[in-house]
Amino acid sequence: MSLSSKLQGLAAATGVFFSAFMPQAQATEELTVYADQSQIIRLERAPGTVVVGNPSIADVTIQGNQIFLHGRAFGKTNIIVLDENGNALADYNINVDAQDDYSAVVFKGSPAGILQSTFTCKTNCEVALHVGDDAGTFKTVNEQQKNKIGIAQGQKSSDTAAGGTGQNAPAQ
Repeated sequence: MSLSSKLQGLAAATGVFFSAFMPQAQATEELTVYADQSQIIRLERAPGTVVVGNPSIADVTIQGNQIFLHGRAFGKTNIIVLDENGNALADYNINVDAQDDYSAVVFKGSPAGILQSTFTCKTNCEVALHVGDDAGTFKTVNEQQKNKIGIAQGQKSSDTAAGGTGQNAPAQ
């Protein structure tokens, strides 16, 4: 047997030996979640580290061997899950959709351009906050929601007034 064929055999055996100890790559899985919604991802064991590509699009909370995926804003990102030794447990491509079956987007022409407003309409239509909506309506509704949450948490309405205008959302 020549030296060349011995070296090739040694290289092949070494590759097989080391590949037995290398972590196996996980297939990338596609997940879709709606903005402002969450879903549960169950893993075989508790993760050591979870890396989110863009936390402004999606974020996670970890509890035991469950990951709670939170859709933040329309877009795409990814999540990589590692065990405590840094080995890959899972790899996800995350699609965050802004719309659901009850969303309606209204476009209205104005001297400032086209204004967008988003509504959630199941039985009745209510204003919903989405990135890209008219800034004035978005700000007013956001302040009203902060006031409502503050009141629900036991703050006096005068304590929450600093964060709100006390005005109703503009009619659409």
